[in-house]
Amino acid sequence: MENEITPKKLLCEVMFKMFKTETLPNLDMDDFIAMWQTLADKWGINKLDEDWSDFAEEINCIASNRQNYFNEIFDKHFNN
Repeated sequence: MENEITPKKLLCEVMFKMFKTETLPNLDMDDFIAMWQTLADKWGINKLDEDWSDFAEEINCIASNRQNYFNEIFDKHFNN
């Protein structure tokens, strides 16, 4: 099923909402990465530290405020 909620889809959704909705305005990128890595590890999604840094660098732009663009970056880094 295409609409099935997988750990990666859930992680993408959580990451977007945490980072782009400004509900956590006092956190820096290192804080977000630490939380995201913890969730990813818990849900069985393993990435190297350098992969997280590359991902964070790409999403740290105005264009990633659009969820479709954010999702494209996520897919590039997490679905390879």
